[in-house]
Amino acid sequence: MQNLRKKPYAYNEQELIETLSTDGKEGLSPEEAQRRFDEFGPNTIESGSKVSAWKILLSNLNNIIVYLLMVAGAVAFIMGDTVEGIAIIIAILIAVLSGFISEYKAQKSVESLQNMVKTTAKVIRGGSLTEIESSGLVIGDLIYIEEGDSITIDGRLTSTKNFATNESALTGESEAIDKDTLTIDEQDVPIGDRKNMVHAGTAATRGNAYAIVTGTGMNSELGRISSMLEEEEQSDTPLEKQLNTLGKSLMLISFAVAAVVTITGIITGRELYEMIKIGIILAIAAVPEALPAVSTITLALGMKTMANHNALVKSLPAVETLGSTTVICTDKTGTLTENQMTVTHLHLKDGSVYTITGKGYEPEGTFSNSDGEIDPSEHDSLQEFLLTGAFSSNATLVKEETYSIIGDPTEGALVVLGRKASIDRKEKEEGAWERIGEIPFDSTAKYMATAYQQDNKEKTLFIKGAPDVLIDMSGMEQKEKRLLQEANDTLASEGLRVLAVGKLSGYQGDGSEQAMQDALQQGFTILGLAGIIDPPREDVKQAIQEAREAGIRVIMITGDHPKTAGIIAGRIGMDVSGEVITGKEMDQMSEDELAEKIKNTSIFARVSPENKLQIVRALKIDEEITAMTGDGVNDAPALNGADIGVAMGIRGTEVAKEASDMILTDDRFSTIVDAVREGRVIFDNIEKFIYFLFSCNFIEIFVVFISIMMGLPMPIVALQILWLNLVVDVLPAMSLAWEPGEPGVMKRKPRDPRRGIMNRSFAMGVLGNGAVISLGALAVFMISLAMGWEIRVAQTITFTTMAFGQLVHIFNVREKESFGLDRNILKNRFLILALIISVFLQLLAIYVPLLSDALGTTTLNATQWLLVLAGAVLPLLIIQTERAIKRRIQKS
Repeated sequence: MQNLRKKPYAYNEQELIETLSTDGKEGLSPEEAQRRFDEFGPNTIESGSKVSAWKILLSNLNNIIVYLLMVAGAVAFIMGDTVEGIAIIIAILIAVLSGFISEYKAQKSVESLQNMVKTTAKVIRGGSLTEIESSGLVIGDLIYIEEGDSITIDGRLTSTKNFATNESALTGESEAIDKDTLTIDEQDVPIGDRKNMVHAGTAATRGNAYAIVTGTGMNSELGRISSMLEEEEQSDTPLEKQLNTLGKSLMLISFAVAAVVTITGIITGRELYEMIKIGIILAIAAVPEALPAVSTITLALGMKTMANHNALVKSLPAVETLGSTTVICTDKTGTLTENQMTVTHLHLKDGSVYTITGKGYEPEGTFSNSDGEIDPSEHDSLQEFLLTGAFSSNATLVKEETYSIIGDPTEGALVVLGRKASIDRKEKEEGAWERIGEIPFDSTAKYMATAYQQDNKEKTLFIKGAPDVLIDMSGMEQKEKRLLQEANDTLASEGLRVLAVGKLSGYQGDGSEQAMQDALQQGFTILGLAGIIDPPREDVKQAIQEAREAGIRVIMITGDHPKTAGIIAGRIGMDVSGEVITGKEMDQMSEDELAEKIKNTSIFARVSPENKLQIVRALKIDEEITAMTGDGVNDAPALNGADIGVAMGIRGTEVAKEASDMILTDDRFSTIVDAVREGRVIFDNIEKFIYFLFSCNFIEIFVVFISIMMGLPMPIVALQILWLNLVVDVLPAMSLAWEPGEPGVMKRKPRDPRRGIMNRSFAMGVLGNGAVISLGALAVFMISLAMGWEIRVAQTITFTTMAFGQLVHIFNVREKESFGLDRNILKNRFLILALIISVFLQLLAIYVPLLSDALGTTTLNATQWLLVLAGAVLPLLIIQTERAIKRRIQKS
């Protein structure tokens, strides 16, 4: 029964009743409804499977560096180095648990956002109208829908009265759709053109209707779109790819270092067991044990920072992905625009023109004409227009947390316009004015009229509708009609939806529809035209400008008319030089053809959910990193398919939130730009601490390797290497996560996703800096041996020199081209604290007997401390001198 032979809109009412075995007046019997409920299940959309705690834990274990640490730990235990093995296990636990805790908290935050509100529906069963939870609706139910109701099923309309729905969640467009019961013969009709259907996820904005349920749950259009989410596989984020590549490189480096040193030692006559152990030590030194923990904590910090800026990130790698974004694909309605129809221009019959300010449905704004800002109460023709617009509408302005409209959004625009001039229909009706009749809006007639009586005396007809229709109907002179038509053309050319408003004074009828129609046919006066638009958000233009300066393309994807889309795009500063491509044109293109077209196109109009996925896939052909923003159900497949999906938290549907990687809790497009900035800073900081950790690890490898090649004793023992990697280096590396970001971070192009972290420039910097610092430590070791100090003293001096040399190296890392010890360091108090703690811990390693015995250290005298400081600071001065010379050469 769930599958009909043809689309529901292609059936006439009687055919559908017979096919679904229902009754067009009595509905289903309660017993039959229960039987169908038991057979087909509840009317609910299946939510995606929640990520379990175990899955989050396993995902954090599935890391190549963690695997390397496991191997290193196992070898340490096999070799009998229990302390080293335990230290490595601690490193693994820190990395895995920090990531698990951060992602688990984020998942719980998202789940709390996705608690769906239960809705109810009015259904006729056994001839009686009753209200039930919408989850209890079944195929064949006869439901009653009225203004303000949420629609939770797909249904074929059997009766309508001035009925319209808002389908923006499915189509992306905020204008109400007028409905009727006429059979549609075509088989493939877009949702927005299915005039005899209602769909789950939409809402009734005007009138009332009866419908037979034709689709519930996953068999509705809403369910079909939701199921598309499962078809799109998520690929690794740029950061995940970079770290995976880095991990593989580390594995090769570790084995290469261990093999070369072991073989070299054996060739030079050293004992086999000793060289195997040294090889393992160097392999351990090659792996930055703190890297998983530090990268996870940095991303978690970024997650928290973004949450403070109204962006809730659902997974750690997604924090950085926006920083790599090259293209933002954004829905127009509700994302770039307010999704609130607003009157911005008036053109009255006397030739006066007014512009009106204000934000969305908030009843606050100013009126201006050619002389500047005016008081609307002092302009009689304007007052007359505003009163007529309010009286010829049924929409109601309400305020809960924010202002909203119950009823047709376009009518709501006229109601809000009146309230901006202190004209409230409800107050008028409670006073001298009484509505005595109405001609409901009809999609064929294209107008609505009301009849009012004032103080039980004078009667007036008020009318609004399509300008072309009302201009023809009116009894105005041809010259006046021509001027109004020219004004209509001007407003329409600016992308505005235009309504005409008129009145007929001295009405003598009784308020019946027929009497009102007869009176209007005798002629009436058009008072003027209202230009209405879904206005761009106030911060969008600046946000798009910032995105363009950052080298990020913004692509508008909308279900709106191409001309309207182009006008809106121009107003908000988008690139409108290319052609506007429609969904119908896209349907005729291959993915490769679309990929070529999209290089010069920033606006896509009249698109379907499938078209949005086409766009995302076409961008991936060119290896673009794509962010997709949206709030409707129609956005969900593309949100899921993009590199990062960004859903709106306030207006966003639950399906969109579930499909996304990030949820904006304030629905502001500018928040996306803030997230891009934060993502770039995060990657910079990740790159800095990887640079820092690799430099430090290379120092350890270089010192040990050169000592072996020179036939010297071991300058440092295995546990001391682990101490440097897990204790001394970790806190300064972590503190780099709090670096505020370098100037111009949003003035440069997006990072090439194909460029690895370990590129030539990165490697040369690590090797160069590491070598200079290594030579300082090696020189100190050789001097200690030459002074005749015992090997434990020499190792302690070398160990401490390496510790302090690595700590001051942070000032080389903070700023790539200059000295990082400047006043900007005060912006990162965590770095100062980290350095103090690391120095203190190194002193403990020397002077606390328990640690000293475990690490093989001993106390140092004043001379030895001077040697340590010289070995740590001189390399810093050499590196900074070299950078200063390079800067001077570049400037000259």
